[in-house]
Amino acid sequence: MYGVVLEGGGAKGAYHIGAYKAVLENGFDVGAIVGTSVGALNGAMIVQGDFDKAYELWENVNYTDIIKANEEEIDRLKDIRLTKEDLRILLNKLRDVIKDGGFDITPLKNLLDQHIDEEKIRNSKVNYGLVTVNISDLKPLKLFKEDIPYGEMKNYILASCYLPVFKKERISGKFFLDGAYYNNLPFDMLVEKGYSDMIIIRTNALGIARRVPIEEYNIITIAPSENIGNSFTYEKNIAVQNIKLGYFDALKEIKGLKGNKYYFNPLGEEYYFDLLKNVKETTLNSLAKTLNITEETNKRLLFEVIIPKVSKLLELKGNYDYEDFVLNLVEVLLAYYEIEKFKIYDFKECLEIIKKQPNLIIPNQTNTLDKILEKANITNVFRREDTMLNVAYDFIKDIEVQYGD
Repeated sequence: MYGVVLEGGGAKGAYHIGAYKAVLENGFDVGAIVGTSVGALNGAMIVQGDFDKAYELWENVNYTDIIKANEEEIDRLKDIRLTKEDLRILLNKLRDVIKDGGFDITPLKNLLDQHIDEEKIRNSKVNYGLVTVNISDLKPLKLFKEDIPYGEMKNYILASCYLPVFKKERISGKFFLDGAYYNNLPFDMLVEKGYSDMIIIRTNALGIARRVPIEEYNIITIAPSENIGNSFTYEKNIAVQNIKLGYFDALKEIKGLKGNKYYFNPLGEEYYFDLLKNVKETTLNSLAKTLNITEETNKRLLFEVIIPKVSKLLELKGNYDYEDFVLNLVEVLLAYYEIEKFKIYDFKECLEIIKKQPNLIIPNQTNTLDKILEKANITNVFRREDTMLNVAYDFIKDIEVQYGD
């Protein structure tokens, strides 16, 4: 049985919903959900059996669902940046955190009143927990549903979400602060309950997130493969995009899909190695010219010089393999031709898609500055994109011909 952790992150919470959709579809047996801030809110709706309602809410989210404000105040909210220095100040001076001013969050309270069902949460077979900080008592709180006083569930969910930019207001007679200022990724709550199998859904939001000891537990970590925006940007189009991203990022981790920005069914490194070792000499010559390589072109040069150099341009990190290498080249072309991202692709399908696109026409020129930069081992940022497109096009067109054979 798995425990699920939902990291805080305000508007980034749309990502949770997409990711959890993939968790549901793949039949995971979930016994507990813990979360901080928006993770506590999303977690509550999931535990009470209202995932579909949560999905609909995020598909239509707006600033007016969270705060009562005019356009000028909303613009101010968009510009808020809570830095690491803010965290240090807040943790050192908790009594001074809440000021008399701030945003009116009556809409958020109304949303909780309308959509949170305490009875459903308490009666659910899935346990539920949240994190908040009691400023009045200078005490962080990690609470499971059985620890929360009866009738106070909505208040404690609100307390977990309570940012210092909100208006000063007592909750159950106390002042509270968003749980992100103590523990934005409360996997330890699951450990305390005896869980060793966990699904951690991240947002990479600012907050205190303790290191997850992945070597000690069976953990599936789902994290954004690209920037999912500001924690204060409650806009429908961004939320919808983040739901899709969460869904496909989760499928990537669950099903072992490959790719960086796109999603591919895996074929294995050996398959791609066979494709690379059959690259034609004419293609090697073209690649060498594009990359300013003057050595004699042969298959050894391909694996010892060309591929490492291209991998550096692709910014491949860690222990990448030949499958990663080829698929990243494919992604360069898919992105250039603006091919739909949110789909699981077969490699051959991608070749067919690229084949149908207009021929790539990019000047392949070198000049004195390029040569100087090359000798100095400095990437000319003004040529990098064109170079990568040319390299990707040469590689993939060669492989496409191999398929044709």
